[in-house]
Order: sequence, then structure tokens, then C-alpha cells
Amino acid sequence: MSTMSSRRSTASRGFTLVELVMSIAVMGIISTVIAAVITTAFRNNPMVEVRTDAAHTLKGLVTWLPQDVDSTPPTGFDTTPATTSGCASSPGINLVRMEWQEFVNGATTRYVANYRWLSGAEDDTIVRVACSGTGTGVLGNTSVINASGPLKKMLSGWTPGSLPAAIVIETDETGDVTLVTFDIQTSDGSVMHVDSAPKNPAHTLPPTTAEIIGGGVTTVLATTTTTTIPAGTTTTVSGGTTTTSSTSTTTTVPPCAVAGVTQSAATMKNTDPNGNGKAAVNVGVLTTKVTVTVTVTGTCSGLDARASTGAPNGELFRNFSKTNATTFTVTFPGYTEGSSELWSDGLRTISIYSPSGSVLGSTQLDVK
Repeated sequence: MSTMSSRRSTASRGFTLVELVMSIAVMGIISTVIAAVITTAFRNNPMVEVRTDAAHTLKGLVTWLPQDVDSTPPTGFDTTPATTSGCASSPGINLVRMEWQEFVNGATTRYVANYRWLSGAEDDTIVRVACSGTGTGVLGNTSVINASGPLKKMLSGWTPGSLPAAIVIETDETGDVTLVTFDIQTSDGSVMHVDSAPKNPAHTLPPTTAEIIGGGVTTVLATTTTTTIPAGTTTTVSGGTTTTSSTSTTTTVPPCAVAGVTQSAATMKNTDPNGNGKAAVNVGVLTTKVTVTVTVTGTCSGLDARASTGAPNGELFRNFSKTNATTFTVTFPGYTEGSSELWSDGLRTISIYSPSGSVLGSTQLDVK
């Protein structure tokens, strides 16, 4: 009986003084750590908010500028403030106007993309004015979209190359454009930097050539090359002397050209990439795959397709597969094939490129 009473007394006793002091000390340490975490979060929140606002301010510029710069030849840039857009709408002041041409189905189509400074009552903005068509003069199919959020007011007397919109186009010794830089001042006075460099492989790869190796003629395909060795000519190769025969030899390689372009679908809806059943979203994956078939003439190899998706992932690159001597195909996967490539609503251009970086043709996919 006394043993049971002793056990009840031990089990029901409270904290000792030492245990109580240790508990209070541990709670104090935990509270200090929590307070430090909360304080750090509050201090960093304005910085995160500022960075988020800044990124949102130039979202349109970041999305469209790389594609426009990549399409434009070195002679297609114009930074004169008074230059009109060349489209049916020409608001504000010209920051940079870009124009390029594409040869499709036997016809040459002009494409124009402008970035123009538009003054408002309180804030200024940058708009992208784009259009396309054939012939000379003002073009139709005009679209005007916001390329920025609120920006610092542009005062009278502004000169190109100075804030709030400093545009710099850098070129190399051959005249090729190597970098296009935008420095834009936002409405809070901070300066945002956006730049884009052309991705044309012709800027980095050596040109195709013909060379004599071991007494024979080796011609690199992709351009028309005629090599003629006149009778009686002596050619020194690898330290030896080779004398040609009494007849001339001519080697001609026909150039690669696109005779026709077809695709499995001219229009396509996009859908929620997460599979939530939402169709016709502003930016999503294609509902089903799209196959582009190209018929060629001449000697072709190494063709690739580049699709201007208008989505954050930018331009898509895919290699054509050779079906036979005159036919090449390429497929852009859709949702049913597990695609993660995003497409934005609008008329999207799919261009066909040769290994040297020249555009052989294009087609368009209307994403709705």
C-alpha cells in the first residue's frame, strides 16, 4: 500500500525548478530564431517586390525583341526618331525600326517590327508596332501591343542614345550587327537593361568554299560552285606537282531551293500545359502535333526549322528529317505527345533555314 502511494506522488509531481528554467531558456532560443526569420522576410519583401515590378515592366520587350533582332539583316535597323513605322498605325517616337523579307511560295513578303515611345498623360510606355505584306509603301496586318509598363516621362530635347530610352546597336568590322541594347528608365527612376544578339550561324561559321585535295576537286554543298581547271595548268598540291589533262573539267552543284511547303494544320488551338482541361488559353502547348513538309530542288542537307512562338521559351529550333531525295519533314509536338513547348496566340511564322543560315522559305501557323 505504501509503495502504490509513493508511485502516485512521483507521477503527479510538477516541474522542478531546473526543468522550468531549461524550458524557458529553450522557448527563448526558439522565439529569437523565429523573430529573426520574420524580420529578414519583412526586410527582403520590398526588394523582391521591386525586382518583380521591374521584370513585369519590360516583359513585352524581353519577349519580342530577341525574335525581331534575330530576323533583321544588318541593313534593316533604323533608330531615327522621326522615322514612321511603315504600318497602318505609327504612334509616338521611333526608338528602333526593323525590317526583313522572307521568300515564301514564289512571293517576297516584307515584315516590319517597330519599338516606339508613346507619351501619356502621367506615364510613358513603349509599344511594339508590327505589320507585314507585299510590295512597297505602308503595310497592313498591323498590330500594336504594349511592350512595357509605366516609364519615366520623356522630356523635350531628348536625343537618341540617352535616357529614358538609350538604344545602342553594336556592329563588327564587317558591318554585321552583334548586339542590340536597350537601357530604359522606369517611372521610379531605376534603369533596366535588356539586350539581344542575333543567333544567325552565318555570323560565326566560316563561308562555304571549294578546295583541291590530292589532285581532285572537293566542293562543299549548299551554294552553286563551278570549278574549272584550264588545260595545261600546273597545280601544286601537298608539295607535289600535278599537271591536268588536255581537257577542262567543270563541276557544278545546283543550289538548294524550297519548291513548296505544306503542313498538317493551318490553325491550331493551344491548351493548358498542366492538363487541367482548359482549352484556348493565351499561352499553352499545341493541342496536337503539327508536321511541316518541304519539297526541295537542288542539293539539300542539314535543313532546320525555327518557329517564332511568341511565348517565353522564345524561338524553337528543330531539324528536318529527309524523307526522300526531294522531301523533308519536321514535327512540332502537341499536348498528346507530351510537349512542354509553349505557343502564344497569334499568327506564328515557321521558317526553313539552310546550314549556312539563309532563309529558304517559311509557313505560318495560326494559334487561337
